[in-house]
Amino acid sequence: MTHRDDVARLEVEFADAMQRMHTVGNGLARLRRELEQQPVVTTTPRTASAAVRSGGPAQGGAAGAAQGGTPHRAAGTGHQGVPVPAVAGAPGRPASSAGSTSSGPVPGPLPQAPPVGPAPVGRLGPAEPLEPWYRREGAVTRVLAVSGAVVTLSGVAMLLVLAVRHGWFGPGARVTAGALLAGLLGGLGVRGGARDRDRGSPAGSAPVALVATGAAVAYLDVVAVTALYAWLPASVGVVLCLAVSALGSVVARRWGSELLAVLLVGGGGLFAPVVAGRADWVLTAVLAVLAAVGWWAGHGRTTPWLTLVRVVPVTLALLAGAAATAGRPGAAPLVAVGLVVLAATVVTSALSVRRDADDIASSAALAVVATGALAATAALSPTPRALVHGAVGAVLLLAATALGRAPLGRVAPHLLVTTATAGSVGAVLAVLSGAPDGFVRSGLLVLALAHLAVAGATRSRIALGLGAGVGALGVLAWLPDALAVVTVRLAAGHDLAAGFLTSVLAGAVAVLAWWAACAVRGVAEPVRRFAAVVAWTVGLAATATALVSVGTLAGVRLGTAETGFTAGHAVATVVWMAAAAGLLLRSLERPPGSDLVLRSGLLLSAVAVAKLFLFDLAALDGVVRSVAFIATGLLLLATGSRYARTWERARPRT
Repeated sequence: MTHRDDVARLEVEFADAMQRMHTVGNGLARLRRELEQQPVVTTTPRTASAAVRSGGPAQGGAAGAAQGGTPHRAAGTGHQGVPVPAVAGAPGRPASSAGSTSSGPVPGPLPQAPPVGPAPVGRLGPAEPLEPWYRREGAVTRVLAVSGAVVTLSGVAMLLVLAVRHGWFGPGARVTAGALLAGLLGGLGVRGGARDRDRGSPAGSAPVALVATGAAVAYLDVVAVTALYAWLPASVGVVLCLAVSALGSVVARRWGSELLAVLLVGGGGLFAPVVAGRADWVLTAVLAVLAAVGWWAGHGRTTPWLTLVRVVPVTLALLAGAAATAGRPGAAPLVAVGLVVLAATVVTSALSVRRDADDIASSAALAVVATGALAATAALSPTPRALVHGAVGAVLLLAATALGRAPLGRVAPHLLVTTATAGSVGAVLAVLSGAPDGFVRSGLLVLALAHLAVAGATRSRIALGLGAGVGALGVLAWLPDALAVVTVRLAAGHDLAAGFLTSVLAGAVAVLAWWAACAVRGVAEPVRRFAAVVAWTVGLAATATALVSVGTLAGVRLGTAETGFTAGHAVATVVWMAAAAGLLLRSLERPPGSDLVLRSGLLLSAVAVAKLFLFDLAALDGVVRSVAFIATGLLLLATGSRYARTWERARPRT
C-alpha cells in the first residue's frame, strides 16, 4: 500500500468521523431543546435521601407492582419522587431482578405506577445576562492597543512640532529618533505576531497595534524629511512613503488584519498634515500614496471602514490645498494630483464593486474623492477651471457608459449612478465657470438636451434622471426670461435675443424630456403623466416667451416696441387656443391616455380664455386686441362644431 492509498483511507475515515460528530451534535441540540421545553421538577433533599434509602422510586414501584402491592412512597413527602432508571443487571432486565439467578426468560420492563398526588413544577431560571463588552475575549486588549497606537502617534507628532518650534535637538536627531522608534515598535510587533501565529492563532491586537504604530511613525518620519525639512525632492519622498506604507500593508495582508491597515492609514492620514505644517500638493501626494496602499492592503476583501479611512484624508487635503494655493503657482500641481487620485479611485472602486456588488463604501469613496478633485480646481483661473471641469465631466460620463456595458460592465447600479452624477456635476460646473454671463442659461439647456437625447437613445433610466435634473436647472435659469415678457417695460429692458434663444431651447428640452420618459423602459405611468404635464406647461410658456420676444424685437426695430409686444401676446394666445383645439380633436381618436389628452385640452382652453380676458384685455389695445378675441372665438366655435359632429358619428344608433 502506497502513501497515496494511506492518505485516501485517512481522508475517508476523517470524513466519516466528521459525519458522526455532526449527527451527535444535532442529537445533543435536539435533546437540549426538549429539556428546555420541559418543566423543571424540584426535589427536596429529604425526598432524594429517602428515595436513595428505599432503593429509588423506580425500584420500589416496580417491586411493589410485581408483588401485587402499592408502589413505594418516599418517606416524609406527599408525592412521587423523580424516577431513577435502573443501572444494575443485564441490559433490558429490570432493576428488581438484577440479582436473580433464574435461567428463565428475561422479563420485559415493568410499567411504572402513576404518581400519587400532583408533582410541584418549578420555574425556569432567569435568562443569563448578556456578557459585558469588556468581558469578551480580546476586547480590552483591542481597546488598549488602539488607544496606545493613537496616543503614541499623537506624541510623536507633537514632539516633532515642539522640537521645530523651540529648536530642541537638531533635525537629524529628530529624524533618527523617529526611525529608531519605528524600527523598535515594528520589530516587537512582528515578533509578537509571529509568536501568536506559531501557536496556530491569529495575530493578537497588541502585535497588530505595534506594527501599525511603527509603520505610521516611519511614514510620518518620511513626511517630515520631505515636506517639513525639504531634504529630499518631492518625487523621492513620495516613493519612500510608498515603500514604508507598503511594508506595513504587506504585514496586514499576510496577517489578514483590517485593524492593522486602518490604524496605519488612519494614523498616517491624521497626523501627516500636522507634521507637514502646510497644505500643498506635496502633502496631497503623500496622502494619495497612502490611499492607494490602503486599497491594496484590503487584500481583495470588502473593508468599508478602511475604504472610507483611506479617502477622507486626501480629500480634506485637496480642499485645504485649494484654499491655501488660490492664485499661487502650486495650484496646477495640486489639481494634477487630484485628477490622478480621482482616476485611481474610479479604477479601484470598479474593481471592488465588480468583486462585491454590495460594496457601497467604494461608491461613497468615489463621491468623496470627486468632490475634492472638483473643488481643487477653485484655485485655477476661470478658463483652465472650465476646461478641467469639462474634461472631468466627459471622462466620468464615458466611464459610466463603459461600466454599464460589455466588455467592462455591467457593475452594480450604485457605482454607475455615482460615476454618472459626478460627471454631470463636472459638466454643469464647466458651463457655470466657462460660459459668458449671457449664455449660462443656454449652456445648461444644451447640456440637458444632450443628457435627454442619450437617455432616449440608450433607454437608460440613469441618464433620464440626470437629464431631468440638469433640465430642471436649465428651466429654473430660464424663468427670468419668461417673467421679463409680462410687461412691455420689462421686455424693453431685457436681452430679448438671448431670451428668444433660451425659450426655444427650453421648449426643446420639454419635448425631449417627454419623449425620453416614454421611450425609457421601466418608467412608472404616473411619472410619464407628470412628464407630459410639465412638458406642456413649459412648452406653452416657452412658446409665448419666444413669440413675445420676437414681436418686441420687431417693434423696437420699427420704433414701436409696445405694438410688437401686444402683437406677440395676441399671437401667443391664438397659438395656445390652437394647441387646445388639437388636443380636443386628438382625444376623439381614442389614443392611449385619451382621458388625459381630453382633460389637458379642456384645461388649456380654459387657460387661453383666462389669458384673453385677464391679461390681453388689459395689456392689448386697438385692433390687436380685437383680432385676438375674434381668432380665439372662431377657434372655439370650429373646435366645438367638429367635436360635436365627430361625437354624433361615433354614437351608436338606435
